[in-house]
Amino acid sequence: MCGLCRVFSVVCGLLVFSVANCDNNGTYTGLLTAECVLHYHRIFVSRRVPPRTYHYFHETQAPDQLLGDGKDSDPVDVRFRIVGGSQVSIQEVPYQVLYGLYCGGTLIAPEWVMTAAHCKDRETFILAGSTQRSQTTKYPICAHFIHPMWNTTKLHSHDYDYQLVLLEKPVPVTPNSRPIAIGVTQDIREGVMVAVSGWGHTKYKQRAMQDVVRRVRVPVMSLDVCKALPLENYHTVTPRMFCAGFMNGTKDSCQGDSGGPAIANGKLVGLVSFGVGCAMKDQPGVYSNIPLVRGWIRAVTGLPL
Repeated sequence: MCGLCRVFSVVCGLLVFSVANCDNNGTYTGLLTAECVLHYHRIFVSRRVPPRTYHYFHETQAPDQLLGDGKDSDPVDVRFRIVGGSQVSIQEVPYQVLYGLYCGGTLIAPEWVMTAAHCKDRETFILAGSTQRSQTTKYPICAHFIHPMWNTTKLHSHDYDYQLVLLEKPVPVTPNSRPIAIGVTQDIREGVMVAVSGWGHTKYKQRAMQDVVRRVRVPVMSLDVCKALPLENYHTVTPRMFCAGFMNGTKDSCQGDSGGPAIANGKLVGLVSFGVGCAMKDQPGVYSNIPLVRGWIRAVTGLPL
């Protein structure tokens, strides 16, 4: 078991604390509010984990519905450049949230959201609970937990692109907002279709985010094939990443989808990390591998993953 040590201090109205786990040290900053202090005490002092009283997304789906995340039933039509995905109801992707106004995120527990480290730790809220971006509900953020190895390996600028966000108050579990479980490394293999969702752009460098959430399904690509692609950005892809997309560039995630979920068999396996353009030939999207950091997620959140 990994041990944790905590150091708390107050700086300019902020509660600053350090958490040490098996891999490295990390310093995280959070708001000093009554609700947040209770969170900190429960998570880092008493280490009490409340029993799960809700169903994960995959536990509410029929088996044939889960297969929808693993098999792409939509024909690939090169005339229809589905970049940000086709419109869906939030009840089809209730784990989907916005981190701030311009990044995606995933609800992994009522008070925990996972997003990308490259989306930075400056946002003060997430938005959740509605198909339409303009009608979502705002939930204040208590603290940001960026992976301590983020951008430190010098192997790639987006290595360890992981961030956990603690909310001041939990998001109510409803058909419109439901946490999703984390998958296993075996879920990420060549040819598996992953479902990617978000309110991001439907064209590269488009000026406006979408108001209706969209979803697209793309196949996981062999790491060797991805690393051999012409552009240099792919040559240094690390084991903390996987590539997914069509070689002909018909479907992809895009700007504004960053940090959003990639789902296989009804479970979270990746986060939108980076890409070169959107839905372009030989330029697939690159996703952070979530199952690989299950231990870090457990060490920070205390969740029984």
